[in-house]
Amino acid sequence: MAKILIADDETYSLRLLQMTLKKTGCELIACKNGQEALDKAQSEVPNLIVMDVMMPIMDGLTALAELKKNEITKGIPVIMLTAKGQSLTRTEAEESGAEHFVTKPFSPTELLAEVKKLLPAS
Repeated sequence: MAKILIADDETYSLRLLQMTLKKTGCELIACKNGQEALDKAQSEVPNLIVMDVMMPIMDGLTALAELKKNEITKGIPVIMLTAKGQSLTRTEAEESGAEHFVTKPFSPTELLAEVKKLLPAS
């Protein structure tokens, strides 16, 4: 079974992501900060990571950079999430190694479509 790691420090956003991504039939791994996401990605080696930019302990872009430096995790596709008012652009996220960039509040239908494009065919 494919695994999706979700990292978001906001409880509401994390629940919404879980409810949305449950529809993929994948195993979901939830994390509350970038460091936890980095640790779980190395131990669980998910097929996809959906990660917020602004998180405590380690932000999403720092975690993304660390994931892309690590032999175990560098090939895992990453979708970055960020709130509308933040200055991070799609280009910055993609230059950091993200495969896709989604602005919150996100459309569950659009997020699912992107997730399905990035998940390996089962």
